[in-house]
Amino acid sequence: MKAKFLVTMIAGACLASLTTVSAVANTSGFGSIPGVAAGSNPYGGSGIPFNTSEYTQVTGIGAGSDTLTIALAATQYKANPAPGNDGAGTYTVGTGLVGGKSTWNFDFYGNSSLGQLANYVFTLTETANGHTVTFNPLTLPDNAGTAGTSFGNSERLDFAAFGAGLSYDPNANDTYDFDLSVVSAAGGPAIADTHITVNARAGAVPDAASTAMLLGFGFIGLALFGRRQMRLATVAK
Repeated sequence: MKAKFLVTMIAGACLASLTTVSAVANTSGFGSIPGVAAGSNPYGGSGIPFNTSEYTQVTGIGAGSDTLTIALAATQYKANPAPGNDGAGTYTVGTGLVGGKSTWNFDFYGNSSLGQLANYVFTLTETANGHTVTFNPLTLPDNAGTAGTSFGNSERLDFAAFGAGLSYDPNANDTYDFDLSVVSAAGGPAIADTHITVNARAGAVPDAASTAMLLGFGFIGLALFGRRQMRLATVAK
């Protein structure tokens, strides 16, 4: 009887777990971070753009139905040119230093709608040059955000804690991968994951989407110029 009761309890727990998982909805995308108001600074600092972020949002987590949002981005450092992007999480940045600092930052963000960040374990993994650096972004002492509810930061690989383990060279053409994953503090598989790639290239050109747009404007300009010349020629006659 005792064994049968134990089996019933285990089966019930498994069913409850499956029911909870089936209620979870996962949405990923590129653009502004869901739930973050315009004019906010989710990555800390002031004026750091968040409208070119790669994000994942998971709803319906746990009995309280928490919503977890995570995001990554590459952004310009201060007045440097904004990184190009393909609209799907791949960025292009220039190499070199300005004022002794790299021209770009990597940014990360996390939010729990129920203020339950302590229920999760966050892992940010950087990969480049055959090396990997891993850390928990929630634990950085200079994070922006509200304790227990949200955190965010904008960092550079110039800082030894983030770049030394990658053999970071700001003047080198290189590719950097950043992955932010989340699991339950109780263990188990990943709840959420988001990923970006940053290509550092000397004399970096705008991304394909920006280039196409610029070419489009150029063709329109040429067409308008041609029409104007035709009108002038007609008047001259």
